[in-house]
Amino acid sequence: MTEDLIYYNSRWRYALLTFGGLVFVAMGVWLLVKTENGGAGLITILFFGTGVAVGIWQLADTRPRLRITDEGILDRTLGVGLIHWADIADAYVNAVNHEYFICLHLYNEEEYTSRLSPLRRKLANANQALGFTTISINLSGVDLSPEQLLEYILKQSAAAQLQRPTT
Repeated sequence: MTEDLIYYNSRWRYALLTFGGLVFVAMGVWLLVKTENGGAGLITILFFGTGVAVGIWQLADTRPRLRITDEGILDRTLGVGLIHWADIADAYVNAVNHEYFICLHLYNEEEYTSRLSPLRRKLANANQALGFTTISINLSGVDLSPEQLLEYILKQSAAAQLQRPTT
């Protein structure tokens, strides 16, 4: 048994995003108070105010985001629970605007997608239209090399396949 690898959200990233959101909220207040464009000000305040609330929530959230164990990988944001190494058939890295994802091909994908809420299941299925797999690990906000994680996932998956009972 080795020690679990645990990764948290980047506090620096969320602090920066929260600060940026506050700047835009202030601009929205200015638009609302000082100009005749109150509608744009209100929309700006609502949109970026929501972003500020999410940023503050992420700053306050001290739970691990990603946990890698001997049994598998757990991405808390996915909502499917622990993905066992033996269930991973293949994986690859995909990126959108420098935000990286590890796309997983699972032997028993339905077992994992059945754990999702109906809305999350629809969103997961929509991933395929964007070139992702249904189950993809989002690495944005986590200080971790996608290539190193991919290499580790493929190594652990291959080792688990050797131990997988044949039917």
